[in-house]
Amino acid sequence: MYRILAEIPVPTAAHFVNDDVVQVYSSINDNTRDVKRSLSTAIFVGSPKSSVAPTVEMGDVVASIAAPPGSVCFPRRAVLRQTSEEKRYLEIWVGDVLEVSKDVTKAHKSFYSEEFFSSLSFSPLELGFMYTAEANEPTEAVEKFKFTPHLGEGLVGKKRPTIFIFRWDSSALPCQTSLASVSPILPGDHPVLFGQPVFSPLAKDTIYSTGYEYTCDGRLLGVRWCYNRPSGIWEIKLPPTTDTADDDSATSLRCVSKKLTPPNLSCRSPRIYYNAEKQAAKLFWLSCASGGPHAGTLSLHVSDLAAPEIKSQVLGDIVWEPRESDCFPGFYLDANLPVSPFIELGGEVFLVFSSTWGSRTTVLLVSTADGTMRNLTPDSDGRLYSWSLLATDGSSRFVCSRSAPTIPHEVVLGELAPLGEVSWSVIHAPYISPSLRTALSGLTYSVISIPERGRTQTVVVRGSPSEPPLPCIQFIHGGPHGVTTTAFSPNIAFFALEGYTVSSPNYTGSTGFGESSVRALLGNCGTVDVQDCIATVRHLVNLGISVEGKGKQFLIGGSHGGFLTAHLIGQFPDVFTAAVIRNPVISTDPMSSDIPDWYFNEWNIDYPIYSSPQGYPEAADGTRTLPPRRTPAESLRIFSSAPLAYVDAVTAHVLLHMGGGDLRVTPTHGLDYYHALKGNARNKRPEQDIEMHWFEKEGHSLDGVETSRIVSQTSRDWFNKYRN
Repeated sequence: MYRILAEIPVPTAAHFVNDDVVQVYSSINDNTRDVKRSLSTAIFVGSPKSSVAPTVEMGDVVASIAAPPGSVCFPRRAVLRQTSEEKRYLEIWVGDVLEVSKDVTKAHKSFYSEEFFSSLSFSPLELGFMYTAEANEPTEAVEKFKFTPHLGEGLVGKKRPTIFIFRWDSSALPCQTSLASVSPILPGDHPVLFGQPVFSPLAKDTIYSTGYEYTCDGRLLGVRWCYNRPSGIWEIKLPPTTDTADDDSATSLRCVSKKLTPPNLSCRSPRIYYNAEKQAAKLFWLSCASGGPHAGTLSLHVSDLAAPEIKSQVLGDIVWEPRESDCFPGFYLDANLPVSPFIELGGEVFLVFSSTWGSRTTVLLVSTADGTMRNLTPDSDGRLYSWSLLATDGSSRFVCSRSAPTIPHEVVLGELAPLGEVSWSVIHAPYISPSLRTALSGLTYSVISIPERGRTQTVVVRGSPSEPPLPCIQFIHGGPHGVTTTAFSPNIAFFALEGYTVSSPNYTGSTGFGESSVRALLGNCGTVDVQDCIATVRHLVNLGISVEGKGKQFLIGGSHGGFLTAHLIGQFPDVFTAAVIRNPVISTDPMSSDIPDWYFNEWNIDYPIYSSPQGYPEAADGTRTLPPRRTPAESLRIFSSAPLAYVDAVTAHVLLHMGGGDLRVTPTHGLDYYHALKGNARNKRPEQDIEMHWFEKEGHSLDGVETSRIVSQTSRDWFNKYRN
């Protein structure tokens, strides 16, 4: 069953080819070949009825983007391609004609497709295209061995993200091309890693980019899932165009650069709105406080590029405490603003993007004039859909994907009327076999608030309420500043179809509930979050959704979810029969992670992060504040709140899944826990089962196709073994 659920396509991006056609990109797990596959589908959205062209595989395409209408490059499309032989090509297409292709294999290493650095951008003023790739390693003998940190978990081997600009002259025969790498001149030679570049619509010599910086003690903090990194928005001035020396290399452009954002904010995701007729050009970006929780409520900023003398403005600020439980909690985007987030309606320009709101994701319409916000996807039908924006047409239409716990992802077209009403139509839904559709429709789901636990909620998926309560699995998200939404999850649907009630608690610290809820966990890890989870268990028992007793209550969680799972089986050994733990935080050792600040901030020990060295405050002797080293007293306090402190009380049967390549939480956490449990079982509880599966090449998320399948199926088998 898991194989079938995991192979249902998940839409990841889209673009409007023209008024009548939308191209939608999706991904699937191919469990036969143990690979992730990318698919492309053309959907006709013109009258009178939507139709779908055959889906094709993207093959060796790493990334692709269409030039926006109104730019000099329209209607071209750029394709970045990397073959199995490690050859890399940049292609420019006009319709079905390949206008120009360049072999860039020797110019740089792998393309960046990760959201923290990748940004495919056509110039609005000339035939130019910009992307990010890994620079070649130094060839000098000494430089080759100079220590250079990589970008952390999920980005191993990537150390030198570099912006490349490709230009071509299609009027020449043969077509003339040039490729150049952008090398900004930095104040004080302070290292900055640039990505997410966009062209200015007002000047050919200007681009804007996100710059990620080292900490003052030379660390490059892991960026994956972490939005509080030392980072900012930069303006980079390009020198006059210089052609490449030959067909295989890239000219290095030394560029003047200027940081536009303050050192106390972590800023990212620059996006530009441009209207040539109105001479309007505005730069938008996202920010959150540098340091503190790794994810939280975001602010939305805007700067008028046509009036640089006017200071940037905060268009949407942090919401600390929503007025009511269902009121707007602030902006919570997964990573970035959409590539094309703008629409125009009634002479006004709006941003459209998806954001977490409680235990759902919704699509928001935000005025670029005053920040007024409107929810375009209220729960009018009670289905609790979670939505994700894929693309806009720049006018009044946008494409989203939506799903619910028992409804796999559908592609939906939204259209705004002149008065602001929005109409929705499903333009594509994946094929679901009749038997699976019947099975999924037999499940029910709901979002339940937990009394007297602040904004804690849980998403519950189960069989028919008229049947006797089934064994219940608490499926605990990591982070801790993450969230479980009502989006379709193959894992959760799998366990529900296997005869379990699945409860996914959003405990204190989860995103989507206001900044006060996020920060309420700092200094309270191992207490407030644990109490929220056990209160969730007891509330579902009180409601009759689940029952207590041997073989009735189970746990599964990874990362901070593994931290909580280990806490719960240690603090409440009589409640839970068995647990599955993935890459857990067990002993809170700060030196064993690509995000050492996590082990300080979550225990309310200040770990200052500023996005430039001059931002670090000076001490009386003229030295600057450095990231802290933990004192023995702090270490003792933190150990008492770590799961290892309760390991001797654990009686549950425990299965661990460990990634040997995990850089976020070193595998020694799980190994130490496994050996401690194994020793206790042998000496005290011979009936207790302790097992561990080791995935040598997997990282923190254990998201390889084969690994995901094995983790889900062995977890199911583990719980089936002990259910009553």
